[in-house]
Amino acid sequence: MRINWKNANKQEQLLLESITILTGGRNDLLEFLFDISTPRLRKRAGILRDDSWQFGPEEILLIQAALDFWSGSGHLAFWECLEIWNDNHWNDFVGAIQKLKGNDPQGPKADET
Repeated sequence: MRINWKNANKQEQLLLESITILTGGRNDLLEFLFDISTPRLRKRAGILRDDSWQFGPEEILLIQAALDFWSGSGHLAFWECLEIWNDNHWNDFVGAIQKLKGNDPQGPKADET
């Protein structure tokens, strides 16, 4: 199943695109986080954090980072990322930040348009 938000505004679409980069495009994480047809979280952020125990440590941190991107409610601990994430996780994290800041890692920079 794939997320299809027909009524998403530009900000919601940008956040989804950034979080997709952050999660490495993993549909299991995206579907854990989001309603597939409406631009909103599947559950309240605190419940999603609590339910994330079913994932491994790397994925739990990705979920927390995604919740921070979406609503500032992930409570990501930077020191845990430093201990747990590998280079691919960091590359995805930086790519997601670049997307949010308008410096799409897969396209022209905002000041080049």
